[in-house]
Formats: sequence, structure tokens, C-alpha cells
Amino acid sequence: MGFDAIWISPIVENSGHVFDGYHGYYTSDFYGLNLRFGTEEDLHALIEECHRRNIWVMFDVVANHVAPVTNNTDYSPIKIFNDSKYFHPFDQIRPEDYGNNQERVENCWLANLPDLNQSIPFVRKTLLEWINWLVKKYKIDGIRIDTAAHVPKDFWDEFCKSAAVFSVGEITVPKYDYQAGYVKVMDSILNFMLHYKLVDIFARNASMTILKEHYENVRTHFPDPRILGTFLDNHDQPRLLSRVPKVARFKCALILTILTEGIPYVYAGSEQGFNGGDDPFNREPVWTHMNPKSELYEFVTKVIHIRKSIKAWEHRQVELHYGDNIFIYSIGETLIALTNSDSGIHIDLKNHPFKVGDLICNALAGNSTSDCLVVHKNFGVTIRLSYGEPKIYTLKRRALVNIWTKKLMS
Repeated sequence: MGFDAIWISPIVENSGHVFDGYHGYYTSDFYGLNLRFGTEEDLHALIEECHRRNIWVMFDVVANHVAPVTNNTDYSPIKIFNDSKYFHPFDQIRPEDYGNNQERVENCWLANLPDLNQSIPFVRKTLLEWINWLVKKYKIDGIRIDTAAHVPKDFWDEFCKSAAVFSVGEITVPKYDYQAGYVKVMDSILNFMLHYKLVDIFARNASMTILKEHYENVRTHFPDPRILGTFLDNHDQPRLLSRVPKVARFKCALILTILTEGIPYVYAGSEQGFNGGDDPFNREPVWTHMNPKSELYEFVTKVIHIRKSIKAWEHRQVELHYGDNIFIYSIGETLIALTNSDSGIHIDLKNHPFKVGDLICNALAGNSTSDCLVVHKNFGVTIRLSYGEPKIYTLKRRALVNIWTKKLMS
């Protein structure tokens, strides 16, 4: 499909019996392995095969909390941190704390999960040694930091330095200034601000003009927006197709994560049209439903190919037109038109990256020349989107007058 990296669930041993942590986020032994995913030999083989194919491997890691414990008091099943003295006292985080009371976000418990106290020297030292060991043992290339906002930034600064690989953090509070503080202590953060905007636009019919404020805020708070991790679906959020079962809208939203400023992430199953709602229904097994000829598999593959062929990361994104139901922007000499309308929409775009007379074609069309147009002197680029379809126009042939002018001058 063209992916350069994979992000896999936490590999550490998880609690069983009373609290079944099949998913990896209920750590019971930091140095143990979650055998539900396979053996240590299987994991090494996966990583070696990925590296042979020039694919990076990123582990999800959790240093904020451990597995639930009986009555919130019996820590004996937790290896190393088997005593209450290693944790903050039990007190649940309240929804209103996020973005308003950082002390409670960092020192209280999330969803009945014992909250490690990184200010205790033993806890801090142990976690720093563990992440260094984990990276070296498995020769991984990156870490995704779970619940990053729940731990003081100075700890993450040391943690990421100890890991010494690419790091990306999960901070779900959709405040630009709040999020920006974390890129000072880790390489990247997941762009939840864009994620929430995409849900509003494509599932709740919000005006696409809200993207204007989004991009302005991103450029104000992040000197280089390309470090942000852009995504549509993930393992904690209901899939977009569960909110609105419209494939055309889903395609537009996917494009706005793959072809925009940032590092794109595509959640496994998106390419199969999975539509699971809240956790755990959004964590469907892909291996029993993999169809490399499905419509969305081929679509995602094509968009990734376009991203690579135009080297999107080397060009500045330019927003060209905002409307309630249409958003048009360019990346270099590629023009992207997206809509959240389920009917037809038409616009003559006069500000664009092309020259009069250029032949441009929709790279998403089944036939590379079946949806082409010539840039007009008066009307510019005439864009017609039918039934919510997205379009990505790329340059097919320079205007003949430009070609002949170059020949005469050479």
C-alpha cells in the first residue's frame, strides 16, 4: 500500500483473570510480553521483516499507569511497582479537569487505572531504564506515548532522550496552545485538533470554513506543522463510518489526513471500510477481513502513491477556497478539492497553481485521462464534484504555448 511505518499496540505483559488487558494498555509486567499477540520470536521476526522492507516499527508505550487492581488497593499482581507508595492516591480525573486543571490531570487516576508517580525517584529511574532497554532489545524505530498529557512534561523530556528514537505523543485536549507545549519535549504529537474538525465536518455537517481557523491556529502555534501526526480514526475513537456511513465523505476525510501538512496515520481497517463504534467495537480484527482488491484498499493505496509522487512534504500547503460545503487547496502543483455535500457542487477557481492552457487531470479517476480539463484564461479551473466525490488534479501537460516558448528560447 506504500506505508513506511507501522504502529503496534503495547507489547508488555497485561493483566488477565479479573481485568483482561488483551489490548496492551493494562501493564502488569513492563519486562514481560503480551503472549496474546505472539511469542518473542514472532515479534523479532516481524521487526526484522519490516526493516528488510524499509518499514519502521513504532511501539505504543504506557508510562502513566498500570493495570487495574482489585479494590484499587491490591498492587501485588503488578511486577516492580507492587506497592501503593509508587502511585498517586486514588482520585478520579473529572471531565472538566482537561484543559482547566493540569494538576489533577497529572496526579489523578484515569478510568480506575493506578496512576504512577513519576516524581518518586525509583519510579522515574525504573521507567527511564525500561524504555531504553525496550528500544535496544527490539531495535524499534519509534514510540507512540499513550496518555502524554497525564504526566509532567519534564519527565517526558527525560523519557524521550532515554528512548533516543522518534517519539509522538497522545494529547487529546483540543487546544492549540496546550498541545504546543508538548512538542518541546517530544518529536511530534497526534493532531487531535484536526481529528475533531473532520468529525464535525463530515459527520455533523459543520461548515468546511472551520478549517480556515484551524490552519491559522496550527501555523501560529507550531513553527513546522509537518511534525504533527494527522489521523482520522484510531483505536479510542468511533470510526467515522460508524458516525456517517457515506464512503464518499470518508474518502474526502482520508485525503485531508494523508494529503495535508503533517505525518499521516491510517488506522488498520480503514482500507476495508470498517465501521466499528465505541471501544471495543472499533478494534475489529483485520487479518480475517483483508481484501487487497476492495474499493477503499485501492483508494488509500492511490492517495499514498500521489503523496509520494509529488513529495508532498517538500511543498507548502496553500488554502485556495473555503465554502460551507467545499474546501480547495494545493500542494505544489497538485490541487485537491473536497466536499461534505452529498449532491453536486460546482466552482470556477481563478486562484490556482497552474498556467493558462495547462492540461490537468484527476488522479483519482479510473482512467488517467477520463477526467481532464484545460486551464481557462477567464474561468480558471472549473471544478465539478458529484455525489460527494473528492478530486485531486495533477499536471498532465504544460500549455503548448509555454512549451514552444521554451523551445524558441533554447
